[in-house]
Amino acid sequence: MISLCERVWKLLFPLLASGARPSHHGIMQFTNARIILPDRIELGSLTVADGKIKTVGRRAAMPGRGDRLNLNGGYLAPGFVDLHIHGAVGRDTMEGTVDAFRAITEFHLRGGTTSLTLTTLTAAKLDILRALEAARSVLNQSLGGSRIVGVHVEGPFIAKSKAGAQDPQFIRDPKPAEWRDILRFGKLITEMTIAPERPGALALIRALRKNGSIASGGHTDAAEEQLRPALAAGMNQATHTFNAMSTITKTGPYRHAGMIEFALAEDDIVCELIADGVHVPPTLMKMLFRAKGYDRVCLITDATAGAGLKPGTTFKLLSIIARVTPETAVMEDGTGLAGSTLTMIEAVRRVVQLAGVPLADAVRMASLVPARQLGRSSEFGSLERGKRADLVWFDNDFQVRGVWIDGDVRFLA
Repeated sequence: MISLCERVWKLLFPLLASGARPSHHGIMQFTNARIILPDRIELGSLTVADGKIKTVGRRAAMPGRGDRLNLNGGYLAPGFVDLHIHGAVGRDTMEGTVDAFRAITEFHLRGGTTSLTLTTLTAAKLDILRALEAARSVLNQSLGGSRIVGVHVEGPFIAKSKAGAQDPQFIRDPKPAEWRDILRFGKLITEMTIAPERPGALALIRALRKNGSIASGGHTDAAEEQLRPALAAGMNQATHTFNAMSTITKTGPYRHAGMIEFALAEDDIVCELIADGVHVPPTLMKMLFRAKGYDRVCLITDATAGAGLKPGTTFKLLSIIARVTPETAVMEDGTGLAGSTLTMIEAVRRVVQLAGVPLADAVRMASLVPARQLGRSSEFGSLERGKRADLVWFDNDFQVRGVWIDGDVRFLA
């Protein structure tokens, strides 16, 4: 039976989607929930007041009068945090408009993502700056969907030989005159993907770390002798591990590690993983988890504009034409993948079902680990007292039933 509270929220949802926002200063308790904590799952209750988590546990008391929502044994998890997302429903971050950002974030909210970093593509400098300017106007805001917590600048300082679905005509060396203009956006720049072997890359890595940004090695053909100085300069992440990066090479009788092996071996590097089972097959997923553990892997979608579109639909990554398939997105010329069509709840489901990852660990890789990378794990990323009430409710079939940001309901199925 649907409770009165649920009926009211279902009536309110159209207002939420149109931009109306109820106050989150009331008290709400979620009962009969399988609460996903960082290290375990336990049956209990969670109470929200003033947009924050107040109590959580088997016998969590409600501090005062409020509403209750019985989840009937459903899972209650921290809202997911996606560090790498280009677009959805035919829209792309590179459009550089609030309308595009709204469409992208509304779609991914329904997949359980409460915080995300919009991600750019390799493009002309002015096009990148235009997208950044638009994103700055909505930093740390929700436009009705996921909260926008920054921008991941992917390219243009990458390797042409590992361009993937990035347009090679715009790939270039990191010149200080250009990257300084990007870093003038300050904390908006949460991450940049670069090829460490490019001339000038080490200075950029140091500048990124000084800015508090993640310096992520990706779309790179670097060998170990180029990667080790990058690690010393502050490179602390690997972009979509196993994809568009160097691997073992051989010179005469000697073998040399590439970016893949280097990322697996170095504890200071956190690895992004596109967990659709296509970009990285289950055997390689298992190898990644065996090498890194669950606290050094971030699940990402790397979703492009094809996410949410029907198989067979074509879309553009700037000048590159791509097509949606039943499993993912591919370049129309058949030469490679073109990002994914994932949502975060699907990423969680697939690592559980394809790689045998315990659910609590899968959720941690989709929430707390990326929040730590952003330096914001004290705010969100786990269900702990005092943190933002960013919540996702899903069932045994990994269907999202509800999403809350700062205690406000944003989606109910």
